[in-house]
Amino acid sequence: MGDERASSGIRKPLLFALKLVITVGLCVLIVRYVDWPRFWSVLRQSNLWIIGLVLVMRFGGLTISAVKWRLLLAGQDLRYGLGRLVRWYTAALFLTHFLPSSIGGDGYRIYKTWNNERGRACAVVAIFAERATGLLALVLLGYIAAIIVYARDAHVVARAVIIVVTIGFVVGGIGAWFLVRYKLVHRFAKWKLVPAKIGSMLTTLYERAGDFRRHPRENGLVALISFAFHLNKLLGVWLILYALGATTNFLELTVAMVTVEVIGRLPITLGGLGLVEGSFIYVMGRFGLGGETGLAAMLLMRVLLIPLSLVGAAFYFIGDREPVRPGAPGAE
Repeated sequence: MGDERASSGIRKPLLFALKLVITVGLCVLIVRYVDWPRFWSVLRQSNLWIIGLVLVMRFGGLTISAVKWRLLLAGQDLRYGLGRLVRWYTAALFLTHFLPSSIGGDGYRIYKTWNNERGRACAVVAIFAERATGLLALVLLGYIAAIIVYARDAHVVARAVIIVVTIGFVVGGIGAWFLVRYKLVHRFAKWKLVPAKIGSMLTTLYERAGDFRRHPRENGLVALISFAFHLNKLLGVWLILYALGATTNFLELTVAMVTVEVIGRLPITLGGLGLVEGSFIYVMGRFGLGGETGLAAMLLMRVLLIPLSLVGAAFYFIGDREPVRPGAPGAE
C-alpha cells in the first residue's frame, strides 16, 4: 500500500511536468509561426462592441448549461433551484480554468450535489450525461456541416471529419448494442478481479442512468439545449472573427470548431493551452483564415472567460461550502 501511494505521488508531478513541457512546446511553435506585427494590427482594429456582445453570450451559454444540468438532475427526481446551480456552475468554471484539469470543475459540481436522497451515483450520472450529450450534439452539428461542405467543394477537412465521425458512430453503436444486449456492465461488475466496491458502484451508476427513460420530455429538452449551447458558442466565435475583420463561412467554422473541440479535450496540455490555439490556426488555415486572426480569436475567447471566472471565484470563496440536499432550506 505504501509503495502504491509513493508511486502515485511520483506519477502526478511527472504527468504535470509532461503536460507543462508539451504546453510550452506548442506555445513556442505558435509564437514562431505568427507574424506578430500583423497580429497586433488585427487586434487594434477589432470591434469592442461586438466583443462585449460575445461576453454576454458566454454568460448566456453558462446559464444554458446550468438549465441542462438542472433537467438532468430532475430526470433522477432531484430538484435544485436554478439560481444555486448557476452559482455552482460559475464556481466550477473558475476551478476548471485555474486547475490543470477540467476534472476540478466537474468534481466540484458532483460534490455540491453529492448529498441527495436518491444516492451519490445520481450526482455522477448527471455530470456524465451532461458531458456525453454535449459532445454528441457538437459532433452531430459538425457531421451535418461537414457533409454540406464536402458536397459543395470536396474539402479535405470535411472529408476527414465525415470519415472519423462515421467510424465513431458505427463503433459506438455496436458497442452500445453489445453493452445492453449482453449486460456487460453487470458481467464486469461480478468479475472476480473487480473489487466488490467498484463493482457495486458500476452497477448503481448503470441503474441510475436508466432513470432517464422515465422522463422523455426532459430528455428532449436536454437534447435541444445541447444544440442551443453549441450554436451559441459557434456564433460567438463567428462574431469574434467578424469583430477582427474576418468574414468566415459558418458551416466551415462549424467543421473546424468540432475538430478543435475534440482535439482540445485530449489531456496532454494544461487546460488545452496551445493545443486548442494551434489546432484552430491549422484547421482554419485550411479554410483560408490567416494564422494571426485565428490566434487573436482564440486568445480573445480565453480572455472573455476571465470575468466569468472571477465571478465564479467569488461564488466559490464566499458561497456555501457543504453539499446541499435538493429541496432543503436554501436550496433555491
